[in-house]
Amino acid sequence: MSGPKVVRIVTREEILEICQGQLARVDAALAEWTRIGRRNDCIDDDALATARHRRDSLAALIAAERFTELQKQAPREEEFLRDDMQRRLAIVAAEQAAARSKERRGRDAAATLLRRLRALEVPLDPEVTTALERGDAQALATGFAILADAAVKGDAVHGLAKSLSDGSPASSFSDWLAAQPAAPADPAIERIFGRIDELEAIGGVDTSGARARLEEAVAAVTARRRLLIDGLEVETGRNLTDARRRASLRADLLLVRAELMAAGGAVPEDSLEDLSVAALEAAIASERAAVDALRAGRAAAARRAAVLEGLAGLGYEATEGMSTALVENGRLVLRSAARPDYGIEVSSVAGAERMQMRPVAFEAGGVGPDPGRDRDAETIWCGDVSTLQDALAAAGGGLVIERAVPIGATPLKRIAVERRAAGVTSADAPALKGRTLR
Repeated sequence: MSGPKVVRIVTREEILEICQGQLARVDAALAEWTRIGRRNDCIDDDALATARHRRDSLAALIAAERFTELQKQAPREEEFLRDDMQRRLAIVAAEQAAARSKERRGRDAAATLLRRLRALEVPLDPEVTTALERGDAQALATGFAILADAAVKGDAVHGLAKSLSDGSPASSFSDWLAAQPAAPADPAIERIFGRIDELEAIGGVDTSGARARLEEAVAAVTARRRLLIDGLEVETGRNLTDARRRASLRADLLLVRAELMAAGGAVPEDSLEDLSVAALEAAIASERAAVDALRAGRAAAARRAAVLEGLAGLGYEATEGMSTALVENGRLVLRSAARPDYGIEVSSVAGAERMQMRPVAFEAGGVGPDPGRDRDAETIWCGDVSTLQDALAAAGGGLVIERAVPIGATPLKRIAVERRAAGVTSADAPALKGRTLR
């Protein structure tokens, strides 16, 4: 298959820039993981050291030119950091829910204890009474001690005193409180508490008003409670949906900006906290396009340079300025120094990711090489393509043939040239008519 070929070019420079961009994304993801983890007190120094070690291992892959491994592992690390933080935040939320449950049990226990002490007509300090009404933990401990003392001394509670002195291990206040059954929780209240906790974990949203109204709802009579809860259901649901979306877009934009900086682009200095969902989406699209444009320009230049350098090494007359000519005209013809009446034509569109290459013959004044030699020229070109593939692979890039025409399937293209001086044969193959190759 040595006729015209469509090839896809990848250079080491292009692959390296992609890998550096991916490492920059991991750095940004790690910084965000650290920021959120520190703010919510859910990562420690050991976890941070482990995460940094994984990042350094990725950087080592680039240094070792193990680019394919890096391109597989970097996205996985990004995903792991995001999922790991969600897992850690879920643990924080569960701990907060457990703390609320314990606090609720404490308030219920305080109310029960206060009723019991009043039933026993035990004299209480007004401050202790007020504190028990609030569910204060210290007041609970004090009240429990008062109840135990009254149980031992009072005839009215002789049975309780007996049970307290029947040889069973003494029960501490914390043991007693932990054993108290939790009062049935209102699912709506627990759900709203969870939403508020998540909003605070995400950050950027003032939840003080919602939390105060929820606390009010907990203590309100049924009708008032229902009204407050209905309003909070709508408000917190809407706020959480928006906050999650903004947090996800903010994280995505941070990663894109890390790539943009790695690519040498200018990164805006605006505050992401002030950007709306629509503004974040627009910024991601705009800055993603900027990254792609920067990379595409450099990649195209690297592809053209790599191909021309490789062809020059194969004995084709590639000179300085030809890369510019290929950009401007989309087409370039190079003569073989060993076979001056033959050469190759290289065509590409903007970006130069794909190029068409084909062997050509030169003719001057309608006179060119014997067509019988064309098949040999195509066969030689086949070997040149294989050599070019090997050279690009050795440099860390690659050349993939996407389409090829068999030898002899199409007549070899003839390109008319002008004689440079009287008596010069067509074998000299001077410049193309009407164009300059240099």
